[in-house]
Amino acid sequence: QVKEMIWHVLLTVCLGSTCIDQDVQWFSSKAECETMLKVYSEMPADGPWDTVEYICKPINAIGT
Repeated sequence: QVKEMIWHVLLTVCLGSTCIDQDVQWFSSKAECETMLKVYSEMPADGPWDTVEYICKPINAIGT
């Protein structure tokens, strides 16, 4: 049985050494995720964050 992979845009914002992750949007393909990633990356930050990073990755994936 093939399990469909769900992709999502994950937002990580940091202020000093404190970082917060937020699940932004889910997609059925990596291509859809990467298309929207460009849109999100162009948005201005909504706070005084030191870093703002959007990434596409499979749901529940662990970064290496």
